[in-house]
Amino acid sequence: MRLPVSRRTVVTTSILAAGVTLLAPSAQATPAPPVTEPVTTQTTVAPRWVDTAGAVDQANATLSPLGITLDRTAAEQFDATANAHIDAGITAGITAGVLPVDARIPQATTPYATTADQTAQAPQAVIVETPLLAPAGTHVRPPLPNYTMRTDLPAQVMALTPGEVLHRVPGSWFNQPAVPVESQVTEDQGKSLFGPGTPIYLGQDSMCTLAVTGVDAEGRKIGITAGHCGDVGDAVRSADSFWVGEAGTIVADGSNDDYSVIEFGSNAEISNSYNGVTVNGIGGRTTNLQEVCKTGVATGFTCGLVWTADERLTMSQLCAMQGDSGAPVIANGRVVGLISGGLIANHDLSCRTPIQGPLHMPSLSVNMDRIVAEMDASGGPGRGFTLAGQ
Repeated sequence: MRLPVSRRTVVTTSILAAGVTLLAPSAQATPAPPVTEPVTTQTTVAPRWVDTAGAVDQANATLSPLGITLDRTAAEQFDATANAHIDAGITAGITAGVLPVDARIPQATTPYATTADQTAQAPQAVIVETPLLAPAGTHVRPPLPNYTMRTDLPAQVMALTPGEVLHRVPGSWFNQPAVPVESQVTEDQGKSLFGPGTPIYLGQDSMCTLAVTGVDAEGRKIGITAGHCGDVGDAVRSADSFWVGEAGTIVADGSNDDYSVIEFGSNAEISNSYNGVTVNGIGGRTTNLQEVCKTGVATGFTCGLVWTADERLTMSQLCAMQGDSGAPVIANGRVVGLISGGLIANHDLSCRTPIQGPLHMPSLSVNMDRIVAEMDASGGPGRGFTLAGQ
């Protein structure tokens, strides 16, 4: 599913040579020295909240066979400035008594168990936010798995968001999309709502994003997501209405392309609108330097420019990471594709925080025209697909 080396070389050079990629503290990052250990310079070493130099090193390891080497000087300078600012803010918070003394220790993130480019690991343990107190007689929803609200300074800085920051996908520093009201209303009816950008769990291993929903020629309620997110037979449920339970099953996948077809059950409702994103059509070609947008569970709603496209794949500067697989790629209100993966098979070069801006590796998406044509040719689930609400 990767573009030819010659095209990859040209685009990778133009994108990565323009800047560096931020790397959130993680199991793959170079561990920061413990605060209590002395160092040779006899000065205090701040935790490495931002490690763009490490990302450049990893990029160089990947690109060296192509004869490409990136200068890490700018990354080192950015790391020093960014880490100093973050550490100064934490110091001020500790001094003022609003942050604990251990706030200097970066929160480690959970490594992903799957090797798929953009698939996030489904939670094995329930990580929850504290439920709010509700008036007597009102319905209190059980807390969702992998749904935690943070208010610490590092989370606010990395998300460029003051106050509460929602984390749903390990490794992402974005303020991630919260459960929308329309999903809660549907859940109260004992059903799950699915539309463009709905976060979904597939089987026991992954969390991805739904691209689009609709009805096929046989009247089946159909959803489409990335093929590497699960296998035929895997159960599907909404991450926004987790406790409704399984609401669909993967019934087919692309023979040559990275997509899966989901058939939803009677406890599912489908829509062309979800969490503020409404689409009015599917398919259509994009052109170079056209702006496209996507909405995914890990990085939310972001936009970027198309670099190149053919009948099968589109490469763009859309911000995406693990968990955003399957996210709808939208142009002029139409779903023109779904997120498949990154240009380079290295998660550390993906988009992790809004601080990066466009300084991350390009994303690859499967074109929706290709998917629809293949579903029609298969004669199975998804044949004659029409958008929900049309």
